[in-house]
Amino acid sequence: MKRGAIVLVGILVLALSPTVALSQGFLGGGLPSFGNMFGGGDSCDPSGPGPFVLDGTVGWNYQTIDLSYRTLGAGLLGGPGVVGALKHTYRFSGLQLGLSAQAESRTGAGGIVRFDILITGSSKDTENYNEAIPVGPVFDFVGSRHWRAKNDTYGVDGMGFYKMYKSAALVGGFRWNHLETTFDNPDGAIGVFSLPGDESVLVTNIYQPYVGAMVDQGGANRVMRLGFIAWPQLYGSAKYEQTIGGAIPAAARINGMTAKINEGYFWEVFGQYGLREQMLMGAALSVFGKWTQYHLKGTFNADWDVVGGGNLDSDYWNISMHRNSWTAGVKLDVPFALPVPSYF
Repeated sequence: MKRGAIVLVGILVLALSPTVALSQGFLGGGLPSFGNMFGGGDSCDPSGPGPFVLDGTVGWNYQTIDLSYRTLGAGLLGGPGVVGALKHTYRFSGLQLGLSAQAESRTGAGGIVRFDILITGSSKDTENYNEAIPVGPVFDFVGSRHWRAKNDTYGVDGMGFYKMYKSAALVGGFRWNHLETTFDNPDGAIGVFSLPGDESVLVTNIYQPYVGAMVDQGGANRVMRLGFIAWPQLYGSAKYEQTIGGAIPAAARINGMTAKINEGYFWEVFGQYGLREQMLMGAALSVFGKWTQYHLKGTFNADWDVVGGGNLDSDYWNISMHRNSWTAGVKLDVPFALPVPSYF
């Protein structure tokens, strides 16, 4: 209820503030034209052109991830030496590329479709283990080791909007984001079994509806925008696996079944400022920034399997992930005037 109230207040503030600015779709994409932003008249004017825009973005993205697992039972294998909880903490950054297409009708309604991909190298991860049977809600992390983390993330966003004023609109959409992290080359093990060939894999898919508001103070020669989108629930799936070499009674692998994500929240704020060059068909070159936060929760069943075959134990685990993403970069919008029937 509290998260829902925060989302509603943020949307109302933006929707009722036409003097504030707006922009962006998924990971730094462009948003609607709002009339004369593309050099034409008010888009509700039947004599004006129907704007169609292609844009590309190049930015630098930085993300932080805190990922934790906690058993709902006695822990895998039970007794002393049990793996009762795991916690990964890692950061990564890279070059983010995006491409989108958007269109707006003369009625003030429109949409945008966007694709983004992050090109990133490896980073350092620290994993902590709980190897004692928990007492109450307290877990004492007594083991740890470091990993090399290699990340692969990309997504697609579809957004619809309806202009309430000349410079403000309500928006709604759906986003899919994929993240896959491979952990390998473990080192610095303290109080935990570890071999050089151990590895771990995390795969998450987030399917996220959202609503929000955006406002624009752009004109014939500039772009200045601000926006906010959010949703008080998170949906998707997560899968986790890990090999713990040298473990007793045998080298083993945690094989987690895919967890259903149905708890958490999501919100994002984004902005853009730039100039429009009339000599380049009204194209706009601008800088943009965005801050996105996901918090997800779910439950899955994990098997403790002997490497090479055989099952030793299984247990239900909770998964919790807190993910922050910051992006800043440059964006080029190229508008086109397309013939649009007068009833649109």
